[in-house]
Amino acid sequence: MARIITITSGKGGVGKTSISLNLSLALAEKGFKVCLFDADLGLANVNILTGIYPEKDMASVISGQFSLKEIMIKDFGGIDIIPGSSGIEQIADLTQTQTGTLISAFLDLDDYDFFIFDTSAGVSAQVLSFCMASHEIILVATCEPTSLTDAYSMLKVLSKYNYKNPVKVVINQVKSGKAAQKAYNRIKQTAGRFLSIPVEPLGIMAADKNVQAAVISQTPFFQLFPDTVATKCIQAITNRLLEKSKMVSDIPLELFWDKALRFLDTHYSGKKTSKKEQQRKEASTQVVVHSHDIDPELQRQLTVFDSKITAMANDITIIKQMLKQNKSPQRKILPKKNPKIQKVSRIKNQVQDQFSNRIPDKALDQKPDQKPGPAPKVSHKSVTLDFEAWYKKRKQS
Repeated sequence: MARIITITSGKGGVGKTSISLNLSLALAEKGFKVCLFDADLGLANVNILTGIYPEKDMASVISGQFSLKEIMIKDFGGIDIIPGSSGIEQIADLTQTQTGTLISAFLDLDDYDFFIFDTSAGVSAQVLSFCMASHEIILVATCEPTSLTDAYSMLKVLSKYNYKNPVKVVINQVKSGKAAQKAYNRIKQTAGRFLSIPVEPLGIMAADKNVQAAVISQTPFFQLFPDTVATKCIQAITNRLLEKSKMVSDIPLELFWDKALRFLDTHYSGKKTSKKEQQRKEASTQVVVHSHDIDPELQRQLTVFDSKITAMANDITIIKQMLKQNKSPQRKILPKKNPKIQKVSRIKNQVQDQFSNRIPDKALDQKPDQKPGPAPKVSHKSVTLDFEAWYKKRKQS
């Protein structure tokens, strides 16, 4: 019997594994026996944070090569760690024999007060199976909009499968209490409006530069910096979890795994097949048609049809080549002139012609040496110097 807690997140990079590891250490410091299951598929983030890289993982247990105790990392800061790694991926496709082997492996474990699952990010089949089989879920998010959106997506999927227990929310990498409150309210209000799943706050993790220093040194910040802000936040979250211990019942590990595997069998069995299996099935269903199996008359018609298509293709190629050779140069398309502007210009030219016609030919034929004669008298009635008045008068007439 153990109090099983699944720690998950909708988005990667929100500090879920760091909270899982340091929360486990904080519970162990208070005298509880804790086992941390690294269920982060392929990434083995717990190994990175602790600097421990085991050679065996859950795949060795599922295959029956080793027992769970043989692959377990014992007494790391007072906690035991089970490396999941690639073995987690196989959980969704276990045979009946492998399922029995896995459940039997957990029956041989010692009793723990807390069994904490550090899942992968997202809503994969394995993550959902751990969540649905657990009585407690801690959902880790940050104040970033993308993280809040992905956290809501996780709640939406859990609600779809009728998860009824309250989901505890931790807001990580918080720079101010106001920002943390705003982020939590956004999750709670959206979930309360559209979903049937209850949500409650568990605590916050303040932004702390010592957390990054602990990651680089591959030592949990709970051990490396016992007085830092992040450690105090983890201690506050631990105390809150212990305050709610009476509201949550312990469950046997074998019952947890039975529920997780039944969830996978019910909702995901047969939905995913490997690429090789799919190719094998497609190859087995293919019908091979030989030439001697075709009716002779049908074969003759197919041959004629094929030759006609080939001839048409050749004709199209020749036509394209002829079009390229006889392609005439493109004419420049002049912009259209405004008819009003053309009309005004035409009238202006008429006025200038009328005015030039009034000048005597003698003035044009006069030689430079000759003195100019008196200027010809021009009738004001015949020449209008005011162009606009003339145009208006012409328009009225």
